[in-house]
Amino acid sequence: MSNQKVTLQMLAAQVETLQRALLNQPRLHVKDVLRRYGISKTTLWRRLRQGRFPRPKHFTGPLWCLEDLERAETTGQIAKPL
Repeated sequence: MSNQKVTLQMLAAQVETLQRALLNQPRLHVKDVLRRYGISKTTLWRRLRQGRFPRPKHFTGPLWCLEDLERAETTGQIAKPL
C-alpha cells in the first residue's frame, strides 16, 4: 500500500510541475493566432480538425502555447508567421 502512496505522490508532484511550466509559458488567444498566421477562424478550425495545426491548451478558453506554435513552425507542420 505504501508503494502506491509514494507513486501517487510522485505523480502528483510531476503534474504540479507541468502545470506550473504551462502557466509560465506565453499563451496566444485565437485572435492573436489568426493575426500571427494571417488566416481566418474557419481555416484555423479546419486545420485543427485535420491535425494540421497544434492543439490549443484549454485554460479559460482555447489558448496556444507559443512554444507549441514555434515547434510546429520548425517541423514544418505550419507555416512561419507573416
